[in-house]
Amino acid sequence: MHVSVADQPLSVGPIRPLVTVFGEADDAETTPRVAVQLTIHLTFAEILGRMLFTPSAVLMQDDLDTPDEEQLMCCLWFAVSQTDLGAAEDFAVMAMDIYTGRRSSPLQDFAVRLGQVITQLFGVTAPEAPAVVPAPRGVACSEAMVGQGGMRA
Repeated sequence: MHVSVADQPLSVGPIRPLVTVFGEADDAETTPRVAVQLTIHLTFAEILGRMLFTPSAVLMQDDLDTPDEEQLMCCLWFAVSQTDLGAAEDFAVMAMDIYTGRRSSPLQDFAVRLGQVITQLFGVTAPEAPAVVPAPRGVACSEAMVGQGGMRA
């Protein structure tokens, strides 16, 4: 895996009460939390894998037809925070098998389109996609949420 921790120290924000682990306001959270920011470096495959397979990090075809940078960044942020390094490595391998067509999957069209968006948004170099790039479709995976046991590659 090519994830590495940056050579800079963690940046630490203010201590805040009444927030969830993700910083959202919540009156039930009485224990104060401190914001900690960590820099990591991800490859195209690692981003694609996390965004395709992390449970609850669900993207729909509509999200890719009119990409919202903030929503996609939020999805990746969530995926990074929820996925351990072993699973992330497996996700990256599965994602590239689907993206390149080495593995047949109903997610291939969606993976190729997501790959285009990732390349545009993050500027990372993607391997060459299959020769036929699918046109946007109405729905990519609404019938089964990826990573929640309903659909696996």
